[in-house]
Amino acid sequence: MTHAWRIEDREYQRHESRRGRRHAFTTVAPHRTALVVIDMVPFFAEENPYTRGIVPNIARLADALRQAGGLVAWVLPGAGERSAVKDEFLGPKVAEMFRRSGGEGPLRSRLWHEFEVDDSDVLVEKTAASAFFPGRS
Repeated sequence: MTHAWRIEDREYQRHESRRGRRHAFTTVAPHRTALVVIDMVPFFAEENPYTRGIVPNIARLADALRQAGGLVAWVLPGAGERSAVKDEFLGPKVAEMFRRSGGEGPLRSRLWHEFEVDDSDVLVEKTAASAFFPGRS
C-alpha cells in the first residue's frame, strides 16, 4: 500500500498568504540538519500497510541527507520497567504490550527490516511514549 497522504492546496495557499512563500525555509544546510525517524519497528509496521507505505520515502530521505552531510537519527521504543501508572491507565495487558513494542536485542536489529542503518547514524531508545517529552528521551 502506498502512503497516500498529501498537503491540501488550501494549506499551501494559507502559508503563502501568511509568509509570502510556500515553504518556511528557502534553504537547508545539510550539515546542520537531522532526519529523526521515530518508532519504525515491527510492532508498528508489521500489521499496518499505511505505516509500511512511508518506508520507501523515509529510506530515500535518509540516503539523500547522509550523502549531503546530514545526520539520520533512529528513535526506538525502550522497554523500561513495568509501571503501576501505565497498568492503571492502559490496563495491564495493553501496558505490557506497549512496554515490549520496541523489541529486544541490539537497536539496529530492532528497526524495521527494510531500513539500512549507516555507521554514522544515531540509534537511541526513548523512555516515554513520546520522543518529544522534555527530559525523557
